[in-house]
Amino acid sequence: MYGLVLCTSCKRKRITDLKCETSACPYCDRVSKTCELTVLFSDRSQSVVRNALNSAESSKYPEPRKKSGTDHDPVSTLIFRYEHTSGTFEKLVVLADGLTGMKGTFSKNDVNEIFPGEGEHLIEQMISADIIIEIRNGTYKAL
Repeated sequence: MYGLVLCTSCKRKRITDLKCETSACPYCDRVSKTCELTVLFSDRSQSVVRNALNSAESSKYPEPRKKSGTDHDPVSTLIFRYEHTSGTFEKLVVLADGLTGMKGTFSKNDVNEIFPGEGEHLIEQMISADIIIEIRNGTYKAL
């Protein structure tokens, strides 16, 4: 679930993954507990929340500063890093580290949200390459 939230410090609107325990503001670098953020809008689809961010009433919420070429949504950033990494092993390390960093632990469903239909295959590859461990049945973490 993704949310359009306001930073607790600078009050700028931004997108965050509501499943994550904490979230860092890309504008002021303040790390906040996700449960303490003001959620303005939420949806399962990241693109729906992004559209809400782009169409939010600017007089009600301060406009974020634009940083050229950066995307501060953690999932988009992970996908970008994955796609721009060469080598299968390196891609799997980026994916495992990214999911572990965002969620602490992750499941096949978390991988499927990013790469639909590929969760089981990618998990198997990461396990066989000793990149992740299964800490509970169906729950994984990067080594």
